[in-house]
Amino acid sequence: MTGDVGGRPGSPLRPDTQPIEILHVDDDPGFVDLVATFLEREHDAFTVRTETDPRDALAVLEAEDCSVDCVVSDYDMPGLDGLTVLERVRDAHTDLPFILFTGKGSEEIASEAITAGVTDYLQKAGGTEQYSVLANRIRNAVGGYRAERYLNRGIEAIETAQDGISILNEDGRVEYANAACAEILGYPREELIGLHWETFYRDDDVDDVYDELLPEARDGRWRGTTTFVRKRGDELDIEHTLSYTADGSLICTLSPQAADAAASNLSVKEQAIDEAPVGILLTDPHQDDNPIIYANDEFTDLTGYEKREIVGRNCRFLQGEATEDEPVQRLRTAIDNREPVTVELRNYRKDGTEFWNRVRVAPLFDDDGEVDLFVGFQDDVTDRKRYEQQLRSNSARLEALFEHSPDMFAVHDIDGEIRDVNQRLCDELGYTEAELLGRNVWDIDPTADPDRASSFWDTLPPNTPHRFEGELERKDGSTFPIEVHLIRLNLDGEDRFVAMDRDISDQKRRERDLVQQNERLDRFTSVVSHDLRNPLRVAEGRLELLREDCDSDHVDDIDHALDRMDTLIEDLLTLAQTGAEAMTLQSIQLSDLVETSWGALSTADATVTVETDRTVEADRDQLQQLLTNLFRNAVEHGGPAVTVTVGDTADGFYVADDGVGFPESAGESVFDAGYTTADDGSGFGLSIVEEVASRHDWTVTAANGARGGARFDISIE
Repeated sequence: MTGDVGGRPGSPLRPDTQPIEILHVDDDPGFVDLVATFLEREHDAFTVRTETDPRDALAVLEAEDCSVDCVVSDYDMPGLDGLTVLERVRDAHTDLPFILFTGKGSEEIASEAITAGVTDYLQKAGGTEQYSVLANRIRNAVGGYRAERYLNRGIEAIETAQDGISILNEDGRVEYANAACAEILGYPREELIGLHWETFYRDDDVDDVYDELLPEARDGRWRGTTTFVRKRGDELDIEHTLSYTADGSLICTLSPQAADAAASNLSVKEQAIDEAPVGILLTDPHQDDNPIIYANDEFTDLTGYEKREIVGRNCRFLQGEATEDEPVQRLRTAIDNREPVTVELRNYRKDGTEFWNRVRVAPLFDDDGEVDLFVGFQDDVTDRKRYEQQLRSNSARLEALFEHSPDMFAVHDIDGEIRDVNQRLCDELGYTEAELLGRNVWDIDPTADPDRASSFWDTLPPNTPHRFEGELERKDGSTFPIEVHLIRLNLDGEDRFVAMDRDISDQKRRERDLVQQNERLDRFTSVVSHDLRNPLRVAEGRLELLREDCDSDHVDDIDHALDRMDTLIEDLLTLAQTGAEAMTLQSIQLSDLVETSWGALSTADATVTVETDRTVEADRDQLQQLLTNLFRNAVEHGGPAVTVTVGDTADGFYVADDGVGFPESAGESVFDAGYTTADDGSGFGLSIVEEVASRHDWTVTAANGARGGARFDISIE
């Protein structure tokens, strides 16, 4: 994408009336339509676009004309889950609001989502109140996002201003200078940083700066023309302004303009004020009650009042019930003392709606140094206030999650020094927090190599989670394996690495057990398929030779016994391999598979009746094995003319026959390996049925039918 996702920098609307385009991703079509209806009912500015396939949603965000302001995504979706979608979005749009709105909630998912950079996390609940909560979360997230972008545009405006702007620390050294300042003074920008302001003045003028300019700036502001010395030694007369901030920083502006040029640009400045993107007022302190004598267009847009309704009134007409006294008193005191002031307070528009107003007031002096007028700048900072409140709430939740998460958390810097840990990590390792802080990562992770780790951290991109495995060493010297989710973040201006560690000892133990189990299974199947079958084939061959050499009733008995051994071997292999093979689930028409399975059997006069049109999600080969074993069991125990019926139940299907049924004492033991009532049965057929059902998370029960015979009920829900 080359477009600017989510932002509308040129919009003339107030932030709370700007349209908000929402992309909702959920695989349930009915639910996304319901959410869209409620959200658009909650706020006229909302427009909801829905996608049921996460891949289609990502394609929307990649489009050049995309104007999505916020993504709302489910977690549990086929193909891509919500966290994967979040990671894909963060790859291209690091700050775009993303809310995980999921029915599958857990501390683990919330922890991973926050690590991946989710803006907010909301669990689905019953009732319609959740949609109001979701709407508020969306407004707050988008408001904060736009406020931050607005701030960035302000910084960009300073960077691109034609006037030189610089900030000096309390020692008088340059901390910041924009490009125009560097050009005016003739220095490369990086060389200006750290230079003292005396560098730019003639020696004879330095004392005047200390004695006159700086004291006046501390009292409010100094403005005048100064001769500056540029890097190459030439001098330049510059219109110059100095003022101090509350923290003692000195703001210096340079405007190398002649007086006649400034006068010729007066009308342009007046037009610029009238079209400025903030509300601007001029008040006259020489009239009773300091009335407004001028209001620009943005102020009328901000408040809803027309200019004729504004001029002649005091600014307090915007105040109301929720306006606090403290900022109002600060405003009055500053105006009485002829001092600049900045406050934030609740004001009210003409239609009665409340908004947060950032008011900056400063006195304008005439040539004699007397106050001529007051100028006031009005900014609607409602979205920023909401965002700050959301940040405070999120910070509290993050802090609680950090401290009480079931996962272990550690924060370290680029040098590997541990700067913060949660209690879970302390408990797991046996250290106190004080003992862990200040240590290096490799002190507690024996798999970490200092050189390789430093190189890896240095190249890790910000806001991009990275997963790998390692170890942690306890205070007593014992170690345990962990899964690490590492992300690089800017925390309060510091480059930090947040590691979420999860103990995977049980997982590793299961993996080892599975490997051993598979090795034993391989050895078992090798013995069964080779070491037993080969002697059996030899015995069968010798029996045929014996049949040719003599005529004995014992030959048929031996042949029957060998056939039974062959059946036992086949069933043993099937039972062993049923639990080892990977399953491929697909939609299967049960009636079709019944016909296929029945046709593969030698059934003599037996018949099958199909009374189902059910479709099931199953592994085709294993479901056919289940049906085949049940059919074979019916034929073996019910006789050559048995009738088998396959039909539907409320939660699955059944297989029943009209044979003799089970003995009353059988119960659930029919599924035990080796259980059989037939003289030539292997006793493994029904064990295989139960194993196949278990692998599909089904349950199978056996009982005698109402009209006799055996009946097997398979519940698939």
